[in-house]
Amino acid sequence: MDFIPSTTPMTSPDLQRRWFEQSSSAGWSFASDWFDPAVEALCDACVRGEFLWPAAERLGAARASAGISLGETLADIDGLILVLQGAAADVLQRATSLGWADRMMAPTPSVFDPLTGLASVDYLRTRLGEVYRGADVAGSAVSTSHALVVVSLDLTGRIGWDRVTPLLLAGDAMRTVFDGEQTLARLADHMAVVLTGRESMLARKAQLLAGMIGDRLAKTEPFLGPVPRVWIESLPDTQSAGVALIQELGR
Repeated sequence: MDFIPSTTPMTSPDLQRRWFEQSSSAGWSFASDWFDPAVEALCDACVRGEFLWPAAERLGAARASAGISLGETLADIDGLILVLQGAAADVLQRATSLGWADRMMAPTPSVFDPLTGLASVDYLRTRLGEVYRGADVAGSAVSTSHALVVVSLDLTGRIGWDRVTPLLLAGDAMRTVFDGEQTLARLADHMAVVLTGRESMLARKAQLLAGMIGDRLAKTEPFLGPVPRVWIESLPDTQSAGVALIQELGR
């Protein structure tokens, strides 16, 4: 059976909760790693009685991207199957395995954007995962240890190369101000972030960065639109919320 009957007496959040509890009791390594948008998509497909293969394959690929082994991925799927009382076991296991394998055999995405030299979104998600896992081990809160410095550029009216220039200049300024172990990443043509530890000079550095980007833009052809916005964005205390924040900022 490739689907769960739509009469399954559970909501998607109920299924997620029971699945997570089952996987945790079976030894899932880090609680903050478990949730992924693909988990929600698979639970939605289960409770709606939809064809499960695409959602299960997506979950397998997401687990591979997060560096989770095939064994642990399938053990997690076994937890879902237990909650579902054995329904659709074969398709869930096969589709998840295929999604995991396809992702592992796919070309590795570039760590850095070749144009700006800033890290990719995929790499930023990896670094976020490391930060959250470190906080789990230390028993600390990411909201108090780390933050994002966000750079937002107004590209209204810019086309072609003129649309690229502001982020090039912003990236150069970011590397000048944040020259340590921080992660500097490009989220979109108009948006970049710095994943950094919280420190006493962080607000001053953000202010310095805003001024430096503005000065560099002013020295090129007249900048169309408002000056760049730079602010400090607090990170939430769960990895799933942190990933969602990155996705929202990149829109």
